[in-house]
Amino acid sequence: MAENKPIDFTKSELEIIQKHIDNRWREKDHNLHLGDIEVGGKAQPAAVWEHKHYTFIIIKMNAFCYKNLFYFLRDKRFDSGVDEFSDLDECVDKLMKTQADFSLSKSTQSIKKSEDKK
Repeated sequence: MAENKPIDFTKSELEIIQKHIDNRWREKDHNLHLGDIEVGGKAQPAAVWEHKHYTFIIIKMNAFCYKNLFYFLRDKRFDSGVDEFSDLDECVDKLMKTQADFSLSKSTQSIKKSEDKK
C-alpha cells in the first residue's frame, strides 16, 4: 500500500501568501520559508514567516485545504478558530486579522493597566 505523500505548496500559493505579507508590513524581510509540521502524526508542508514576537504558520493539509496558527513569544499558540479553510486567501487573511486583534487586545490591556496605576 502506497503512503499518501503530502502535497507541497505551489508557486502560486506561495505568491498569495507573500502578497498578504507585503500588503501588511512595509518591511520586506519577513523571509517566508517552507518547513514541515507534524499534524496527527503526519508531516504536513508549512509556510512560515516571522514578525517581531510572532511566528505565523499556514499548513497545507491537502489540495485546497489549509490550517493556520501563530505563536506569540514562541510558546503561546493561537489559531483563528476555524478548523480548516478551502480558500488560501481567506486562510491567510483570517490569520492576520486574528493576530492583529490579539495584538490590539494586548496593547489595550497594557494601556488600561497603566491608567489603573494613576
